[in-house]
Amino acid sequence: MTEERMQENTSGKKAGRGRILWSLGILSVLVIAGLLMFSLGSFGGEEEKKNADAPADPPPGMPVEAVQVAVAAVNRELSAVGSLQSDESVVLSTEIAGLVTEISFAEGEQVAAGQVLIRLDDSVLKAELDRARASLELSRANYRRAELLLKDDAIAERERDEAFAKWQLDQASERLAEANLRRTVIRAPFAGRLGLRNVSPGAYLRPGDPIVKLDAIDPIKVDFNIPEGFARQVQVGQTLAVTVDAVPGTTFPGQVIAVAPQFDAQGRSILLRARLDNEHHVLNPGMFARVSLVLERRAEALMVPEEALFAQGEQQLVYKVVDGKVEAAPVRLGIRQKGRVEIREGVQAGDTVITAGHIKVRPGMPVTVLPIAAQAEPVGNEPVHKDTANKEG
Repeated sequence: MTEERMQENTSGKKAGRGRILWSLGILSVLVIAGLLMFSLGSFGGEEEKKNADAPADPPPGMPVEAVQVAVAAVNRELSAVGSLQSDESVVLSTEIAGLVTEISFAEGEQVAAGQVLIRLDDSVLKAELDRARASLELSRANYRRAELLLKDDAIAERERDEAFAKWQLDQASERLAEANLRRTVIRAPFAGRLGLRNVSPGAYLRPGDPIVKLDAIDPIKVDFNIPEGFARQVQVGQTLAVTVDAVPGTTFPGQVIAVAPQFDAQGRSILLRARLDNEHHVLNPGMFARVSLVLERRAEALMVPEEALFAQGEQQLVYKVVDGKVEAAPVRLGIRQKGRVEIREGVQAGDTVITAGHIKVRPGMPVTVLPIAAQAEPVGNEPVHKDTANKEG
């Protein structure tokens, strides 16, 4: 009994020690877990504290559309209508009466200066020239004899003078006969294009009867009227561009060559004349012409879209974006054209101006400029502003 009890006591002691060790292990695990949780909690608190102490990101600005101020060449032009005119034009006629014996041209033909066009019957005039020359020879011989006789005192000086006068008179008769004979040949006074002829071979022409019209059309002129309000803005040498319905899609450059000194009292306008190259003869006199006259040319104008402008009373302004914020800038306008306007004062090249979103922003407000790809297509580079003068020259 004694040994059994001893063994039971021994087993009980071992079981007690095992329970103690197990309890100590669990306690150690709990302690370690608590330490870990405390450490993590402290680190998280510090992070939260750091995040709380860090400044918050500024809110994004109001989205707007904007473009940069561009530098471009622009013209201010005046639109008008007019008519094409020949550079030179004449209706050919005869100075003397006579029968048409030869027509040496074709209708609508291009002819050179001095080219023979018409020949009249010259038989009578040739005979008159022969008679004048014969009379001239006789009077020349008589004058020479009179000089010799006067030296011998065989005649008076008066007779010698009469012989001299007859000689001079016959010289004039010869020149007259030669001039009349030349008038039987009608030539082109300048190079140009002929119109439709008004005579036929065998026709009898009287002085002044029209034969054919001759027009020089290279270069060609255009006459047009502009309102009197633009009179001080036009001068000789200004450039222009002309279009005609007969040649669509083609623009013909030209230059002002004359400004009429007087105004049209009825239309309150002034007449201008310009000259155009017409090397290929596609332009003809009488054509209706649309004229764009350059009144002013600016090589480096500051241009912005019209959408960038807004009014406050009588003043025009734009909103600039400076360092991400809105800044109002009063501006002075210059040349206007389709979709764009020139700024004379208030902005510089490269400035960013707002084109959409004006009503949502105010000066000093932060804004975000939308990417260019998200904006509308920019205004085309049309270097022309046109005033209109609906007067036909």
